[in-house]
Amino acid sequence: MIMIKYILGFIVLVYASASASASASASSNAADTISPNQIIRYNETIISPQQTFELGFFNPGNSTNYYLGMWYKKMPIRTVVWVANRNTPFHDTSAELTLTLHGVLIIRDATTGSVIWSSANSSTTYITKPIGQLLDTGNFVIYEEERKENPMWQSFDFPTDTLLPGMKEGWDLISGIERRLTSWKYNDDPASGEFSAGVDPHGYPQPIVTQDGRVKFRGGPWTGRGMSGVSSLRTNQVYSITFVVNQREIYYQTNLVDPSTIMRLVIEPNGHIQRWLWINSTQKWNLYWAAADDECDKYALCGPFGRCNIDNSPVCECLKGFEPVSPDQWRVADWSQGCRRTTPLDCASGEGFNKYSNLKLPDTRWSWYNLSMTPVECENMCKSNCSCSAYSNLNMSGSERGCLLWFGDLIDIQTMDENRDVLYVRFPPSRLDSTENFRSSSAGRRLRIIVPVAFVVLVILVSVCIFYRFNKKTQQGTPKNKFGHDPENNEDLQLPLFDLSTILKATNNFSTNNKLGEGGFGPVYKGVFEDGKEIAVKRLAKTSSQGIDEFKNEIISISKLQHRNLVKLLGCSIEGEEVMLIYEYMPNKSLDSFIFDTTQSNLLDWHARLGTS
Repeated sequence: MIMIKYILGFIVLVYASASASASASASSNAADTISPNQIIRYNETIISPQQTFELGFFNPGNSTNYYLGMWYKKMPIRTVVWVANRNTPFHDTSAELTLTLHGVLIIRDATTGSVIWSSANSSTTYITKPIGQLLDTGNFVIYEEERKENPMWQSFDFPTDTLLPGMKEGWDLISGIERRLTSWKYNDDPASGEFSAGVDPHGYPQPIVTQDGRVKFRGGPWTGRGMSGVSSLRTNQVYSITFVVNQREIYYQTNLVDPSTIMRLVIEPNGHIQRWLWINSTQKWNLYWAAADDECDKYALCGPFGRCNIDNSPVCECLKGFEPVSPDQWRVADWSQGCRRTTPLDCASGEGFNKYSNLKLPDTRWSWYNLSMTPVECENMCKSNCSCSAYSNLNMSGSERGCLLWFGDLIDIQTMDENRDVLYVRFPPSRLDSTENFRSSSAGRRLRIIVPVAFVVLVILVSVCIFYRFNKKTQQGTPKNKFGHDPENNEDLQLPLFDLSTILKATNNFSTNNKLGEGGFGPVYKGVFEDGKEIAVKRLAKTSSQGIDEFKNEIISISKLQHRNLVKLLGCSIEGEEVMLIYEYMPNKSLDSFIFDTTQSNLLDWHARLGTS
């Protein structure tokens, strides 16, 4: 009898061991998908193909609440990376996870049938043959059968407090979805906390961390090499960061150099941003990087036009050319009012820019940007707008293109180590530096000197040319009228001079409505004298590609060539910086528009072209 009991006991033990082994095997080989109307209960999970992630119900810490979440499968300590119903927990194990026939993921109370959480509140597009799958990237996707590459819903679009490699942080401008991280309320409560991290799309997009909606930390704009305010996010051997901004999306994305690396970025309940690496040898998470870890990382600590330097004491100082708004408050370490210019700007005086290197670029929420502009175009754009207070060159495509302009106050500037970003701040001529902070002002001053001198030289040369021609004819004893006209050869050797006021009145002050076109010499305007005579005025532009020689040659050539098929040069106007040639006006355009046009050419037969008709 005793022997029989031992035998029965052995059989029961073997059976129990086999059952446990089978159960463990079944658990380890759990499916990575969920089908319509399939039920996942409290003690069941979905596991990604390579057993990297696991999806199921759990209790966080000492909490008695239950949630549907996702965590790393093989780690000894559960590390949760995503929570579905973070703000709608349930209080027992009766909840079930199902996928509807239309592709909606639902957490339902099995006792009452009420819906606790649903993916349908995220503008889900209904599909007819849905499949839900957990991927080894940590992304749970819902897609239509045979269209896996185009998921209709994915958990990556609705992150909680963790950013995984390959996940986008930013905006889908087509769907309106914003992908941002929000901290847990407490370590054992995944409800939405007071801290949030995302991409602010106003002005030039930049990553920011907020506390109850107020900016707490700013990573700085992406400059093509990294975030301006985060030196450690530049080139490294672990991961790279991609920044995309176009008409469809604005986002940052982290990509691993070695796909086998396990890394996550988390916004903690206290608001700290931390990047963690998993170390297999120690079976622990190692802190790789943390943001907002010193006094200067606090947003706008030094106020407008103030600069924070953690190596100084006190840490705040005004940019060169600025002074504290309130010296008394500045002395007691209250820098909130910031700095003001020692010399006001005067746009009419021809301002320039001082150069500041190794800075965290200012807050870009009140900025303007163009990703295709060259450095010269960027400088000219800022200089031409009196409201532009500073600019910087981006390098988005690696071709030294990209322009960023600021308007108004410059806020949240910080001195950085090993930062190649450069800021050019607008200053009046009297405050421009002549050494390392000097940019373009000398070029501007040279231009302001060269242009008037060039016009003076031009006037002198034209006057000498006219005097020489007049004097030559006088010596030959040829009678001339008061304009230098020779009656015998019917050739104009000296041009009449018109007053600038006469030309201004004739062209309505060079109105754009009177503009006929523009060439290498400059713009051409239509004008009408008081006697009704129509004229065309060619005005030398300050930026003209033609210069003194071309102007002189045109006067001499047209003065010599007088023909009824050539436009007649009536005179010129040289007054101050204005140099102009006055022609007769051709209402029917030039001759080439008739000769080379297939329709118009029929109007001119050969007799008309030869002038024999």
